[in-house]
Amino acid sequence: MIDDYARTMGRPPAALRLVRGEHADVVLDDEAGLAWRFPRYGAPVEPLAERVRLVRAHGLPAPEVVEVRADCLVTRLLPGVPLSERTPVDPGALAALLLRLAAVPHDGAATWRAQWPALADEVRRRVAPLLSPGPRRRALAEVEAAVETAASAPAGFVHGDLGGANVLIDQGRVSGVLDWDEAGAGDPAVDFAALAVSSPEPVRRALAIRFPDLAGRATIYAATFALQEAVHGLLHEEPEAVEAGLSSYR
Repeated sequence: MIDDYARTMGRPPAALRLVRGEHADVVLDDEAGLAWRFPRYGAPVEPLAERVRLVRAHGLPAPEVVEVRADCLVTRLLPGVPLSERTPVDPGALAALLLRLAAVPHDGAATWRAQWPALADEVRRRVAPLLSPGPRRRALAEVEAAVETAASAPAGFVHGDLGGANVLIDQGRVSGVLDWDEAGAGDPAVDFAALAVSSPEPVRRALAIRFPDLAGRATIYAATFALQEAVHGLLHEEPEAVEAGLSSYR
């Protein structure tokens, strides 16, 4: 596969690294300092480029857009390592990231709220039949709780997939945020949930104290992350994602 991308990019295969993400294949060219993002599932490139430009204009550390092609988005590489439970990070830096995200202008709150009943429907139709009675009841209860929470939650701008792989840390500070495919209107508690799951325990506690209103809703959303992964895998015929999403229910 890397050979195919190398021909597309006009670069030697040995100079490239391939990272397969949920929404795209990303080819990293360390020598040139560029990332080439090839969306999966026919997603258009220009709307993603517009979101990246928007958040950069509001002070978020998104990668600089270098070129928009028909089949890929070319951006600058950013420094740092992915956030994990072992990554030293200043809780204040993550708190500032959440605040800056929530301050970006947004629209489409009604569309965002409708995504949760749609997820619940997919869980009932696709996931529930794969589970035994006890885990099935748990899965349905978790997704219904998220639907009820989202129905009355305040809306803000969210990244939508703020897990550790998409948050780069350099010397304890946030040096980059990647993969803006799902960015738009939503409950900021969704970003809190993804960020907290990937952070060291002391940082999680500090964030919960700083954002008590988000922390409670975040727990409810986080309970659906595995179900979302399973639904994604079932929709796109990716057995590994299905198995990963269902593992805690078996």
